[in-house]
Amino acid sequence: MQKMVRVHKKIKISLAMLAMAVCVCACCPWPVYAVEEGAQEEGVTQENVQEPDPAVSANEPEETPDPYPPSYYLPIESNEIPGWPQGPQVQAESAVLMDVDYGVCLYEKNMHQRQYPASITKIMTALLTIENADLSDVVTFSENAVYGIEPGSSHIGIDVGEELTVEQSLYGLMLASANEVAMGLAEHVAGSVEAFVEMMNERAEELGCEDTHFVNPHGLHDEEHYVTAYDMALIAREAYQNPTFRKVTGTATYEIPKTNKEEETRYLINNQKLLSDEYWYYADCRGGKTGFTDQALNTLVTYAKRDNRTLVCVDLKTNGIPVIYPDTTALLDYGFGYFTWEHPEKEEDVRFQAPFGCMQQFYSGLENACWLRSYTPGWVLLPQGISTNDLEKKKATEPNAVGPWRIKTSYYCGGQYMGYSYQYEDQLLRSLSLME
Repeated sequence: MQKMVRVHKKIKISLAMLAMAVCVCACCPWPVYAVEEGAQEEGVTQENVQEPDPAVSANEPEETPDPYPPSYYLPIESNEIPGWPQGPQVQAESAVLMDVDYGVCLYEKNMHQRQYPASITKIMTALLTIENADLSDVVTFSENAVYGIEPGSSHIGIDVGEELTVEQSLYGLMLASANEVAMGLAEHVAGSVEAFVEMMNERAEELGCEDTHFVNPHGLHDEEHYVTAYDMALIAREAYQNPTFRKVTGTATYEIPKTNKEEETRYLINNQKLLSDEYWYYADCRGGKTGFTDQALNTLVTYAKRDNRTLVCVDLKTNGIPVIYPDTTALLDYGFGYFTWEHPEKEEDVRFQAPFGCMQQFYSGLENACWLRSYTPGWVLLPQGISTNDLEKKKATEPNAVGPWRIKTSYYCGGQYMGYSYQYEDQLLRSLSLME
């Protein structure tokens, strides 16, 4: 009996030990050497890959989206000029800031890229109208002028057969951006819109525009209707030289009284908000032109004058009024704040030979004949920290309306044109003794 009890005890102990061994094996499995297919890091196995903790992921901050479009980061070519003041980043895809008097470019961003201009096209329309029509001329609006524009586009409600003077039409064109007025002026000046468009392209070529092509006088979208910021600045600069254009573009409000078709007075407000809007007002603004189409986005030309210096700023393809006006203001402040006008160093000398051409034959018998080279001081636009002595000089002979010839000295900073001065040969001296 006792023997059987001992046997049972041994069996229980053996079973207990076996159970313990099974538990140990279950808790400590054999090592796994086969890595799951697709694992990229050494030692990663199916067993030791941890699932992300949802609580931890929820607490991680989300990445802040970039508030600026890709156009904001496009390079500013003028900033790459050695010693040049660094211009501001703007959201315009293309922009240029140019001095009106001498054509010096102060700021250049993608300025030779073709863009759609939208209604800033009307600056060229206004320029050609002023150059080729009298302000008192009467424009009679045709059916094509009134209904040949995109429905819903900007207009002032002109009726077929309505009559406005050229002067009234210019204000409707530039202040209210009326598309039917652009059509009527084109027909009045050239006889047809097509003929007027030819004049637009010819005039652009005369001004040195190389990447501009117009197909209409108003700027409504067309794939073949484009400009560059630089070309647009050339056109705008030329227009501003005209006193009539300056008066029209600088007018904040205008009234067109009743006409043969309209009993009510039309009240016009300049769409250039830097000139007339209380919120965006810029004290130095002297006018300009706005534009917008879905393809062009916002476009803007702005004239500003401070201390007898006039600048024109062109912004193309900017997304939104709340962007384009602060960007324009920043560019104008940059131009007025970091550049100064100065006279270049005076140069005078005498050329010891008779003048050119027929005049040379006339004076060939005079001994010691010479022309005194008189100096007419020009201007150069100097970036902050650069003096006239730092500028490069390039001289060229040009025809002269008041004498045989003249020398034009052009000044450059790091290859960038900065201004010019002239020397005239306008006084014949019989002998060197007269110069003493």
